[in-house]
Amino acid sequence: MMEKQHEGDAVQGLGKRLLRWLLPVAVSVAAFALLFRTIDFGAVLRHVDAGVAAKLVPAVLGYGALSLWIEALSLSYLAAPSSSAPKEKWTYARLKAASYPLGVLNYALGAGGLTYLLRRRGGLRISEAAGIVMLIALFDLGILLLLSALGVMLLSTQKVAVQLSVLAVGMIGIVAGFAFLRARISMGPLDRVRDLELFRAARETPNGRLAVLALLRLCFVVSFILLCGAALVAFDIWVPMGDLAVGVAAVSLVASLPIAVAGLGTGQVAFVYMFRHWGSPEALLASNLVLTAALIVMRTSIGLVFAREYTREALVAARETRS
Repeated sequence: MMEKQHEGDAVQGLGKRLLRWLLPVAVSVAAFALLFRTIDFGAVLRHVDAGVAAKLVPAVLGYGALSLWIEALSLSYLAAPSSSAPKEKWTYARLKAASYPLGVLNYALGAGGLTYLLRRRGGLRISEAAGIVMLIALFDLGILLLLSALGVMLLSTQKVAVQLSVLAVGMIGIVAGFAFLRARISMGPLDRVRDLELFRAARETPNGRLAVLALLRLCFVVSFILLCGAALVAFDIWVPMGDLAVGVAAVSLVASLPIAVAGLGTGQVAFVYMFRHWGSPEALLASNLVLTAALIVMRTSIGLVFAREYTREALVAARETRS
């Protein structure tokens, strides 16, 4: 009887794991099927030529170098108070780069890989590493929402009340969360939640360091928005700055949802929808696909160069065993 129950649990667990892996694939396929029911793929390909590459490749390479350096500065700045953490910023650049291939597959996988590397190679406790990664992600989300709100106020359309209210709720939630974690007063049973090691970075990082982190992440988000703008311009699509900020923020949020493989399909649908007033669907889809492919190739290539960060300790142990 017990054996049958264990077998049933094993089958159920396997089914859940398969569903977790197959559902994102199904969502990506369905999203692309929806796109290509209404968009001529041949027309999309005709928009891509050598001139596009000449304009876009330098922008992607510049963004790759700048964004990796900002990531390294952000990580080193938050990890600096830990006595066991490395002090060289180049170390954090290597760790972030090594996590890129997982991030290409799924944002959560990339965050998990970076947490693992900060623990194994950076000398941080697992909860401390996870707290740093989570804090950076929250700042990115907050800045996306803030830029979206500013962009909404600059929109060329007039219906902004609903968008502003939704963005305001998100920003208020983030601010309230920080206020809760950093409050100096007792909150009874909630103190046990606030004192979790996972929230240590958000709870104890000095305000001055948080201000510098906010500036770094602002530069990171703005650089990505400008890269998307460069990709649109490469296809002769000119979007007003306010609409660009709102559109890129919305597309980024949709693409980061763990419901599709690396945001493929869902990101493209959102991109075509958000910028539909400034270009044809074929040109918009071509712009997004080329940019997405360029980012995947760039990050995967960088990640493969530094992939041995995952196995460095094993290699060292193997050498010591042979000697």
